[in-house]
Amino acid sequence: MDSNAGLIRKLCTSLRHHGLTGTGYASLLKLLGHQRWLNVLRCHYLEEIDPAFLQPPPRFVGSFLSPRAVAEFTRDPEASLAEEFAGYALAKGDKCYGFVHDGSLRAYGWYASTPTRVARNLRLHFSRDYIYMYKAYTHESHRGNRLFPSGVMFALKHYRAAGYKGMLLYVDANNLSSLKSCARMGFRVFGTVCIATILGRQLVFVSPGCARFGLRVEDTSGAAQMSRTFGPKLMG
Repeated sequence: MDSNAGLIRKLCTSLRHHGLTGTGYASLLKLLGHQRWLNVLRCHYLEEIDPAFLQPPPRFVGSFLSPRAVAEFTRDPEASLAEEFAGYALAKGDKCYGFVHDGSLRAYGWYASTPTRVARNLRLHFSRDYIYMYKAYTHESHRGNRLFPSGVMFALKHYRAAGYKGMLLYVDANNLSSLKSCARMGFRVFGTVCIATILGRQLVFVSPGCARFGLRVEDTSGAAQMSRTFGPKLMG
């Protein structure tokens, strides 16, 4: 009974915030096995800076974190920043823009200008004209403070000044809250990536809209005689 009541409350909340269409779409994806054997990713781009998000809450200090600072924050379990991942990201030149509050890392996002791993044996390639944002995180005690959009806009401002056209990211298709948040910031959907794991093999479909941004997914599996690529091969 308690379980059924919880499901009903969750359904009502989703309907209130995302409507019948969004809730129905997310339910269908779950029924099809989303995040079990199937992942559907909605790809977004952003080129214009919204000044409204360039005002973080008081007492939060935002900046690109130095490698030393990143290493220190990996020791804080509440930062949800694994040492192995941080080492991988920093080694390939990725940067982390984070917000610190009272000495603790409370929100961050990672930014890459080179191909980046998105799953086991899969690497995402994209146009060199864009920066790729991934692994966004906000501590649960500070959600609702618009730290995610503020960090994105400050990073976009930095990279636009460095000559990039804009920013790319993807959102799980059933993450309705994040999809809505991206839309509020001005992100626009340009394509879809579907990753299916069948009998231990990963099959990838990249929609035609991804060609504009040179987005493709490379299979780096050591079992293959050569790396296989999926989707448009415009940039790499």
